[in-house]
Amino acid sequence: MRVDPPSVRVCALFSRNANPPTIPNTQDELSMHIRISREPFLRSALCGVLLGAGAALSGCASVGPASIANGRSVYNEVINSTEDEQLLNVIVRERYDQTFGMLTVASVTASIKVSANLNGNVGIGPTENYAGNLVPLSAGVAYEESPTISYTPLSGEMFLSRMLTPITLAQAQLLLGASEDEVIWMRQLYRRVNGMNNPMDQPTPAKLVRFFELQAKLRNAGVITTGRTAASKLPEPEYCVRISGYDAEQATEIREVLDLLSIKDIKADGREILLPMNINNGSSENALIQIQLRSALDVIRIASRSIEVPEEDTKSGVAPALASQYEDENRLMTIRTSKSYPRNAVVAVPFRGWWYYVDASDTRSKRAFKILRLLVGLRMQESATDKPGPVLTIPAR
Repeated sequence: MRVDPPSVRVCALFSRNANPPTIPNTQDELSMHIRISREPFLRSALCGVLLGAGAALSGCASVGPASIANGRSVYNEVINSTEDEQLLNVIVRERYDQTFGMLTVASVTASIKVSANLNGNVGIGPTENYAGNLVPLSAGVAYEESPTISYTPLSGEMFLSRMLTPITLAQAQLLLGASEDEVIWMRQLYRRVNGMNNPMDQPTPAKLVRFFELQAKLRNAGVITTGRTAASKLPEPEYCVRISGYDAEQATEIREVLDLLSIKDIKADGREILLPMNINNGSSENALIQIQLRSALDVIRIASRSIEVPEEDTKSGVAPALASQYEDENRLMTIRTSKSYPRNAVVAVPFRGWWYYVDASDTRSKRAFKILRLLVGLRMQESATDKPGPVLTIPAR
């Protein structure tokens, strides 16, 4: 049997050399010719697959660093924004006297998978059966990233203890150093100083405000420093206030500070002054400065009083009425409300049909929220590391 000319032309494509193609005369010769002619093509295709795989594997050397460059900022941004939202949700729920829970991100693990493929199409038979429908060679590389996020729920006795226990002096000093307005945060962190009370539900007394102002001024000038004594030992370290390097004008302000603290037997005459201090328990007899600090939950409650609660919630009693309102100078921050999603917000959460948010143009509120986030973060981190708790691991999709 003779082979049709179109089939002959197709077989000629697989000829081993550039000489004119050999025309098979029978079906058996045609089959043999196709088997022989496929060998070079298969070798070429195999070489192409190996080259493509090699290129993909060599590309893996750059996939790891590229995934860090592209993914780290994204993960960090999402974790940071959700931490902000979690804290704001806690503040709002505290204002409404509702329970709240917190999760801390324990770990983020991302696995990376890279695969490559190479495909080729060959037509056999009449040309009109496949003309224009074949892809001689195609290749592809697939990149897949599968993150797994582990959360640690914060609850129970240890977490409650951390949230209710007054912060340490070391933590207070860190927070004051990080704040742009020390006086505002002294009002929030200090509960009592040498008998001068600082109630949560009333404006800070003028005498205590003056003490905070003088202390902040002298601290910024480097005249007043606070630290542990040389003989201090854990777990109950001893602290003292050091006053040194002051001029005549500052000596007058130091005398006023001593008067506010009711310290009468120490003179500001240019010499260095060391004032032993006691934190929180007020039991030390030789301490000249007695300080009590607030807890993290206290500061959250103070922040919750600055929410502009919708009038319908206060009238209905859903949001408990406050005994008194903070004046502007005593207000830690302002948390606003809106029926629709606020476009100009640094952080916003939905609650009971309203959006609660911190306005991006409110610098004071943004700064206060930042310091509060640091304070709660300290307590959350301590609670997460005190005693291993159940870990909730969720594959991200």
